[in-house]
Amino acid sequence: MAGPGIRWRRAAAWLLLIAAATALGRAGWSPLRLLPGMGRPGGLPGRVAPDVWVGPVPVGGWSRERVSEWLEELAHAVHMPPEDARPDPAQRAVIPGVAGLTLDVDASLQAILRAPPGSRVDLQFRAVPPQKDLDDFPGQPVYHGHRRKQAVAFLVNVAWGEEHLPAMLAALEAHGVRVTFFPVGRWAEAHAGLVAEMVRRGHEVGSHGYSDALELEDQPVDGVLADLRRGVEAVARAAGLDPSAVRFYSTHRGVRTAAVERAAQEAGVRLVYWSLDTVDWMKPPPALMARRIVAAAQPGDLILMHPTPGTVEALPAMIEGLHRRGLVVVPLGQLLAPLPVDDPCQRPAEPAGPVLAGDRVRPPFAAFVRGGWRPPPEGGPRSPAR
Repeated sequence: MAGPGIRWRRAAAWLLLIAAATALGRAGWSPLRLLPGMGRPGGLPGRVAPDVWVGPVPVGGWSRERVSEWLEELAHAVHMPPEDARPDPAQRAVIPGVAGLTLDVDASLQAILRAPPGSRVDLQFRAVPPQKDLDDFPGQPVYHGHRRKQAVAFLVNVAWGEEHLPAMLAALEAHGVRVTFFPVGRWAEAHAGLVAEMVRRGHEVGSHGYSDALELEDQPVDGVLADLRRGVEAVARAAGLDPSAVRFYSTHRGVRTAAVERAAQEAGVRLVYWSLDTVDWMKPPPALMARRIVAAAQPGDLILMHPTPGTVEALPAMIEGLHRRGLVVVPLGQLLAPLPVDDPCQRPAEPAGPVLAGDRVRPPFAAFVRGGWRPPPEGGPRSPAR
């Protein structure tokens, strides 16, 4: 057992050590700086771990300075400014705005330097919202989304065809696709279970009015408004939603009058038409329907369809063909929102390794390659191709 003198000296040594650590801490110095990779701001290592990839670029072994310079140059090359919502004179409508994208250099640098060996890192982006969006154009109809979005929306008007809806829902779910259904109000009351199933499977619902027998062309504002509100309430009740969640209104046969526009504005819903029609009610061959839609589709298109057996049969080829063209199918609300669409179907094959997910927007790396960007040479960064 140690004597009193030894115990006193040990206690004194510990007191001196604690006092020294406290003084160093007040001066802003930490003993953790003695640990490998901890002597730099934010505790980041000075070099990337081996076999780390950013998209198609092998950055393993790069110095912190080289990664920082590369990211700064890349930020200039891939910056995409936002675009405001604007009038569409050709349709007397509005074109939604779209957010821009900017590379978050600091977050990307941290993700790369902290990546473990053999991993794949996603660059981190921030969305830059437009200054004007649809809310700045109340009462204006929409015919298509922003053409910069690599996405389309399926609009499914439902006044009949309930016997084909289970197969349609199964086909959509098999392909991981969500759409926007527009049930007629009185149909929704008679088939509340199907409306609830639409919502349960993640689809969006809008209003197709209450009665498809109403001649909208002859109705004053009050007549259209009463039918519209009754239809919204019927769909919301069947879906188990608050009526405020039913945000879109599609008219029978695409009727558009001053009364319809005024009623939609007073009801607080967005009047929606379409830019591409399957014409499925004319019963075209399913293969022909799919080929025509895939060939004609443009980014931002609103594609009209109904629950017909031909549509159900055409859906797989239609969805797969659109995906091959780089167009993902999303609900209408997502297509019209300014935020970008990030979909795995658009991502190219990349080197294997775990993905380090971030909390920011992560667009496909293929967008950089399509824009003319190329990986830097071993000696350092390189400007984008012109």
